[in-house]
Amino acid sequence: MNTRRSGRVPADERSVVSTVRGLPAWSAVLLAVAVTLTGVAIDSLSGGLGTGFTVGYFLGCLIAVLAVSRRALFVAGIQPPIIMAVLVPLASVIAGAGLTAAAFSRSQMLSMVLPLATRFPLMLTTTLVVVAIALIRAFVLEPRRTRPAPAHRRRAAPAHARR
Repeated sequence: MNTRRSGRVPADERSVVSTVRGLPAWSAVLLAVAVTLTGVAIDSLSGGLGTGFTVGYFLGCLIAVLAVSRRALFVAGIQPPIIMAVLVPLASVIAGAGLTAAAFSRSQMLSMVLPLATRFPLMLTTTLVVVAIALIRAFVLEPRRTRPAPAHRRRAAPAHARR
């Protein structure tokens, strides 16, 4: 039976909901970044990264690993530290005066790296949760493909059954 005509989503293309087609890898990254940037925008009113960023980052990465297709689980699993490493220094540069002539001075570099170091527990927790969900989806929730045995391992039918 053709899976396209029957309305069933192939196992490699499913999200966490088996009847819904999952997002491709690039969409999952875009989704996580968009939700995280929404948190950054909420926090921009207060002038620093706070609860909005924390909630946006965690929820963005969590939604991405749940919405992604099975074949893109690896990307969803490795994206939390990358998003954190890119967005936190970028947000600190934007929150500051931006790039100036002294953008790469020692004090400017410390002001970009310090917020990243203080958010390490958030990054670690988010990464562990996302990787655990990805592993559960890959090995527990999703059915494994059944492959036919290789030709050299197949047994020949008994003589009385060959006719």
